[in-house]
Amino acid sequence: MRELLRRIAYLWNRRRLESEMAEEMAYHRELLSPERRGEFGSDLRLREDAREVWGWGWVDRLRQDLAYGARVLRNSPGFTLTAVLVLASGIGVPLTVFRAAVSELEGGALPDPDSLVQLRRRAPGVFISNLPYPEFTFYAAKAKSFRSVIGVSERNQATFGETADGAAPEQIQIAFATANYFPEFGIVPAYGRMLTPDDERRDAEPVALVGELFWQRRLGGDSAVIGQTVRVNGRLVRVVGVMPRSARARSDLWMPLVRQPFVIDGSSLLTDWNSALDVYARLRPGVSVKASQQETLALAAGLHQLQPDRVRPGEYLEAHPILQFETNGAEFQIVLITVALVLLLLVAACANLGTLVLARGVTREREIRIRMALGAGRARVVRQLFTESLMLAALCGLCGLVLSTGILKWIELEHNPASTVLPNWRTIAVTFGVSLLAALVFGLPPALRLTSLVPRAGRVRGIFLAAQVAVSCLLLVVSGLLVGGLKQLGRVEPGFDYRHLLWVSPGLKAHGYGNAAAKAYLDAMGARAAAWPDVQAVSQVTLGPWGNIHMGAAWMGRQFGGNRVDPEFLRAMRMRVVRGRNFLPGEEGVVMITEAAARVLWHDEDALGKSLPWDAQGGAHGPTVVGVVANASTTVVGNPEPLEFYLPQSRSDARDSVLLVRIAGHPNDFVRRLQDAARSLDGRLQPAVPVVSDAYDGEMKNTSHALAGVAMLGFVAIVLSAIGLAGLAGYTVAQRTREIGLRIALGARAAQVVRSILAPMSRALVIGFACGALGGGAVARILRSGIPAMAGINVFDPLAYLGAMAFFSAVVALSIFAPGRRAIRINPSKALQHE
Repeated sequence: MRELLRRIAYLWNRRRLESEMAEEMAYHRELLSPERRGEFGSDLRLREDAREVWGWGWVDRLRQDLAYGARVLRNSPGFTLTAVLVLASGIGVPLTVFRAAVSELEGGALPDPDSLVQLRRRAPGVFISNLPYPEFTFYAAKAKSFRSVIGVSERNQATFGETADGAAPEQIQIAFATANYFPEFGIVPAYGRMLTPDDERRDAEPVALVGELFWQRRLGGDSAVIGQTVRVNGRLVRVVGVMPRSARARSDLWMPLVRQPFVIDGSSLLTDWNSALDVYARLRPGVSVKASQQETLALAAGLHQLQPDRVRPGEYLEAHPILQFETNGAEFQIVLITVALVLLLLVAACANLGTLVLARGVTREREIRIRMALGAGRARVVRQLFTESLMLAALCGLCGLVLSTGILKWIELEHNPASTVLPNWRTIAVTFGVSLLAALVFGLPPALRLTSLVPRAGRVRGIFLAAQVAVSCLLLVVSGLLVGGLKQLGRVEPGFDYRHLLWVSPGLKAHGYGNAAAKAYLDAMGARAAAWPDVQAVSQVTLGPWGNIHMGAAWMGRQFGGNRVDPEFLRAMRMRVVRGRNFLPGEEGVVMITEAAARVLWHDEDALGKSLPWDAQGGAHGPTVVGVVANASTTVVGNPEPLEFYLPQSRSDARDSVLLVRIAGHPNDFVRRLQDAARSLDGRLQPAVPVVSDAYDGEMKNTSHALAGVAMLGFVAIVLSAIGLAGLAGYTVAQRTREIGLRIALGARAAQVVRSILAPMSRALVIGFACGALGGGAVARILRSGIPAMAGINVFDPLAYLGAMAFFSAVVALSIFAPGRRAIRINPSKALQHE
């Protein structure tokens, strides 16, 4: 500590101490006779030695390196500008994806994610995903394996209307959650406060949080709304905070779970054993997932004794680690694939810049050799060269951050002009880390190779060149395959006529309807709609096409989507039976499947009369197949091989059902009419009426944008590659000016001169293209398996590979055009005098 304080004292008083040292050296020199003054030594060397003793010599050397590096970069504007264009793009695009992914997938960092699990009901031979509220409260009170149990009910419909300005009511999506949901998921308010346990008291004032997007769109982003009352379904509710924008906060409004009956008339959520909540739990320290399942098995056995009709024998809670659950989703897989592709773009940019640095370094060999001959050690020169690379990387990182912010702002302006996309500390830290990593990749290998006693810059340059060509070709091939896949996706018909279809979701279960009352309501609503002249068919189904909720099962290692439908379903959807028959009214124990599902389950055998493997282990026989329908993708848009099954509806499904309506005219003209008809039967309802064609168009638009973004990566990579190749060819011509002049003087033709420039690069170009083509096919395979809409990608599409080869060849030709033209115009007499 004393030594550190001494060094800090020197740094603080550096000027005074160095002045005193200079006076002391001058005094001692004057004391010596003139003939002995040379023995005193160099003042400069003595001052350097003194600084080393004081411990801050490295500061002087760093300052010298920075000044020298700034001077070198300033005196090479062409190289500096090229480097900034290449690496800023390579950093800016991945940084944009990182910021978008963090914004989408994070609701705040999950605290202790390993102990957070999602709970699902499980019983032998059957699978029920969610828990009813009474069972949720039972486990929350009894289970000792859990430190806390969290309940959430999302996708509830309500109307929102402010009291201050009398704005027209708006249909919104409202979520209800227990107060511990927010701290357990690490969600902090953007403004105001979160919900607390006090808000869950029955005598507490009704409070709510507004979602950030809804707050900005409907409430103008005004923080003064916090503390004011708003009207939700006609009830006054006080706003206490703003939820941050995240994947876990997509609802427009959030309220305490116990307030659901207050907002939704007739709701029996808190007493209904057929209700459903998303339930999560935090394991106690030292408790394993397996131990928690053993405890819930014992608790469920006791609960079965109390509620034999509601809790199945052998039931327990299956706990899934939250990270495992979330990272198994298609959305996360798409984000992961996109991140991998943009990281490849960063690798291409680093390899590109490394090639330029190495090529430029070869032209500085004389300078480096002179410095080393004058006594500079290799470490000193390497540090100097690497400092230049660090400064360049820092400049590129800053430009990449500006580029990323500009891209995000441009994207946000389209959706939300009031939003801000300023970088936070995490973004700045990632930018700094990526810049440092880039400097290590493109700066350190050239510095070590250029200062080597046996320089072999050609080999390192070949590795860099092959790497950038491989990555560029990989992205180019993937882009070509995706363009073909996108065209194929546009030609894939969903298997049913979706253009004249909509469905009515009245939310009967949320309003306390039992199955008998729900069936009566749906029958009355269906009869009223069927009487309209433009209505061609009405069907009662559990899930509307391409809705946000899915049911399914996993067989033969594949995921199957399912639905419960009535006999009118096929007529309403315009689907046809290719083998077997449709359901009969009131029929049970049967199922219809798609052709693709029949092929996966039984290959070339006839599926009729066979039973589905209902148990996950195949031990229990499920419903019997009575019909095979033509492939129809009703759960995922654009899937050319839909694995789907359809079960007959029963009366126990009525409260969860929706009405599917086929219209002869334009479906948007019937939305308000259907809503009014639904409310005329029960004024408490706030029915949602999605138009199926809107869902299809929106999904196709999102998929097209995603594929266009990936294709754009290929374009950016090839542009960066062109810049790098042009720079490399230019430096090669500058380095070999004397040789080229001599070749021309000896009679070499223009083609021979250009061939001599390409020859050192040809091997790396061929190897890089071959690796890129193979890698592109592998990435396309991953995309095809990870994204259902991309199942139609032809990984071996020859047009994609030939097109990539032709396009890349054209880029190579254009890249070397200017340097090659300059080479063949070299004057031999002047070239022979070139240094």
